Amino acid sequence: MKKIIQVLLITFIGVSFSSCYYDAFPEDENIPGDGDPIEFVSYQNDIVPLGVQCTGCHKQGGDLPNMEDNSYSNLLNGYVIPENAAGSILYKSLLGDGVELMPPGAGWPSAKTDLVKDWINQGALNN
Repeated sequence: MKKIIQVLLITFIGVSFSSCYYDAFPEDENIPGDGDPIEFVSYQNDIVPLGVQCTGCHKQGGDLPNMEDNSYSNLLNGYVIPENAAGSILYKSLLGDGVELMPPGAGWPSAKTDLVKDWINQGALNN
């Protein structure tokens, strides 16, 4: 019985240490742009799918801002300044520029951060 408990304890510890909380996001090949501004960025089609990746940590009732409902109003409530990506907390957090890097441990590829930047600089429209 003691061996069974030891095996279960070791298995539990191993699974706990191999959780994916700080894993890097895989590179998406279908994100448009190569650093050049994108002509038109859609909140619904381009930004919301990126935000879905954040809901593992940014959920209701947590210490971090809630992103579960992908609420446009949540983003514009102090995190996004339309037409000013450089001053927006959302964009700065994707770069780790004066605020904690999001996602922790490994930032997004530049194609994704550029998409968010372009959306904000285009006025952060709810389209």
